[in-house]
Amino acid sequence: MKKTKSSVEMEPEWTKNISSEVVCNFFYFFYVIYAVIAILAVFSLISLFFMNVPKGVMIPIGIQGLLTGTVAAITALFHYLVCARALLPSVGAMRKEY
Repeated sequence: MKKTKSSVEMEPEWTKNISSEVVCNFFYFFYVIYAVIAILAVFSLISLFFMNVPKGVMIPIGIQGLLTGTVAAITALFHYLVCARALLPSVGAMRKEY
């Protein structure tokens, strides 16, 4: 079995100066945006049922709202996961110090 370099050793030199906090803040910004889009999609989907809209119009708009909310929620969770992963090495280093 071949030895592989760890991800730290494979990291380009110019990215070593970028802290995990900066990476986390970058992805957290997108997490917040996609979470807001998901919430707005869910509220618009709920409000659609209280409006006096014909069924022929309600069904396509409802499907589009459901798909938008689902994609936005999955994307928001992905960005949150990337942010959490960016902080994992620093948490491990902090635990070793104490």
